[in-house]
Amino acid sequence: MTESRLLGRGVAGIVFAAVVLVPGVAAAASGDDADQSTLKLTVTESQKSRTVTLNCDPASGDHPRASVACDELHRVEGKFERLDPGQPKNCTKESRQTTASAEGTWRGQPVGYQVLLANPCQLKAATGSVFAF
Repeated sequence: MTESRLLGRGVAGIVFAAVVLVPGVAAAASGDDADQSTLKLTVTESQKSRTVTLNCDPASGDHPRASVACDELHRVEGKFERLDPGQPKNCTKESRQTTASAEGTWRGQPVGYQVLLANPCQLKAATGSVFAF
């Protein structure tokens, strides 16, 4: 009878461990997905477009300053409209309409952003390194 009692306790311990660990593994897996940020960034100027991919957490992709761009986006929690690098905004008034857009996900949430500015200098002043490629 002692052996069956020990066996019963062993099975109960394994079941308890499985119940505790499985939700933790599921939460960790979904947490990893929630932290993923993958963005397709496009700048169009004079009818010529250029596009890069920016991944954050960790910073990667073909953006030339991925780490800096990700840091700037982290500061504003991925809200492009809140980007303000604090750089001097001494831009000329030349008219070279520049459009910037972002599509993808930020920490698992869909992103859709577009802005039209008078010239590339104003884009840099408004968005810092994020669209500087």
